[in-house]
Amino acid sequence: MAGRFIAFVLFAFLLTSGCSHSDTDKSEIIQTLSIRANALNSRDLSSYFSVISLQFNDKGKDFSQLKKDLEKNFSDFKQISYEAGTPAITISGASAKTVGNYRMRVLVRGKEIALNGIEHIQLAKEPGGWKIIAGI
Repeated sequence: MAGRFIAFVLFAFLLTSGCSHSDTDKSEIIQTLSIRANALNSRDLSSYFSVISLQFNDKGKDFSQLKKDLEKNFSDFKQISYEAGTPAITISGASAKTVGNYRMRVLVRGKEIALNGIEHIQLAKEPGGWKIIAGI
C-alpha cells in the first residue's frame, strides 16, 4: 500500500512539474510575441529583431532578407497599428507553434491599409529564449 502511495505522489509530482514548465514556456512565448507586437507599433527594428532567430527561414526568406524587407517597410509605413488576439500555443520540446488572429493597419503614402488574418508563427527555444523562426 505504501508503495502505491509513493508511486502516486511521484506521478503527481512529475505531472505538475511538467505543467509548470509548459506554463513557463507559454508565458515566455507570449512575452516574445508581445515584444514583436510592441516593436511593430513603435517601428523599432532593434526590439523586433531581438525576438527573431538568426535561423529564421520562411517561404525562401532568411534572416537577412527579412531584415532588409522590414527596414524598407518601416521606412515606407508612416504609421503601424498591430493588434493580436490571444494565440493557441502548441509546444513540443524546444519547438512551438502559435495560431492567432491579428489586425494591422498601416499608413502608406497617406493611405490607410487594413489587414486582418490568422498568423501561424513557429518558434524555437534558443539560449537567449524563445525566438521566431518562421511564419511572419
